Amino acid sequence: MTERQRVARLATVDLHGHPHQVPIVFAFDEHRLYSPIDTKPKRVSAHQLQRVRNIQVNPFAAVLFDEYSEDWSQLAWVLARGKSILRETGFEREAGLALLIKKYPQYRSQSLTEWPVIVIEIDKITSWKAKGFSVR
Repeated sequence: MTERQRVARLATVDLHGHPHQVPIVFAFDEHRLYSPIDTKPKRVSAHQLQRVRNIQVNPFAAVLFDEYSEDWSQLAWVLARGKSILRETGFEREAGLALLIKKYPQYRSQSLTEWPVIVIEIDKITSWKAKGFSVR
């Protein structure tokens, strides 16, 4: 299920335990999930984004992939949890960007060189599916 998803929801927690959740685009390599801070319009700089500030004080994050249908026998979700880090340089960042550019044609015409990438080392995956629905 995760391979065909175009968007997921990233959940982070701030220093005071307040949750924050945002939709994200992502790429996944079986061990790590990559999500860019890209050039889409934002009200603040990359380092002022709530998800970035949260990761800097509390690295634990969760990403939810879900499949909704009016036919509830088709419902499913996958929850991936792990430790996140913001990468501004290095191999992990470059590997993530390559996967993101391959998955999302929109990134082929955007410069991602000055923007960080969120890297989440997945350590637990939980899933649920309605009877008869395959999550892969």
